[in-house]
Amino acid sequence: MASASSEQQLCYGPEDPSVLFHQNEHISASLLANGTTNVLRVRRTESKVWALPIHEDVMHWLDVWGFRGVIECGRPRRMDNDLITALIERWRPETHCFHLPVGEVTVTLQDVQNLWGLRAAGRVFTGCDYPIGYEDWPSKCRDVLGWIPDAETETKHGGLLMTSLINQATMPLGDGLHEYAYVQRARIHALILLGGLILPDTTGCKVPFMWINLG
Repeated sequence: MASASSEQQLCYGPEDPSVLFHQNEHISASLLANGTTNVLRVRRTESKVWALPIHEDVMHWLDVWGFRGVIECGRPRRMDNDLITALIERWRPETHCFHLPVGEVTVTLQDVQNLWGLRAAGRVFTGCDYPIGYEDWPSKCRDVLGWIPDAETETKHGGLLMTSLINQATMPLGDGLHEYAYVQRARIHALILLGGLILPDTTGCKVPFMWINLG
């Protein structure tokens, strides 16, 4: 993106170099040197999330787990890649803040809670990924998701393919089933939300196995 030109050009560099010690590797270093940076294209895998049918008993469990706000926040709008690029140019990992002409701002847990309705309190939701050598994943998927993916076509790099999860989520689910069947389907929807919208994988096509361990 082109740098701003005015009587007081926007300052892309740090006011205190001792604080922003990664300046040489930061995207703003290129901006200062060349006056431009490349517009970033954001990977998106969540577009199909909003079209998935969700049984009311499945939605009950997604609500219990705190995902209803994400599902009901509305369909995604057009991505403004220029705006995203500008924000990245202003983001500093050293301070976890956007350094703007008007001051420093950051995204808080309360902001996320207000936008998506996700819980901002409670136990930390995290885990360890298993890129290779994941032990007995077919049995884990059967027990947790009620479905065993095919090893050759439905997994990739130690995770479940997003397309396979979406296909499974669209399978008809009748009424009067055992409650655990709805829990299993809700877990599939939760994995799609985690891998496609909330915490997408850098591959843009899979959901890491670590989320299954938290199911």
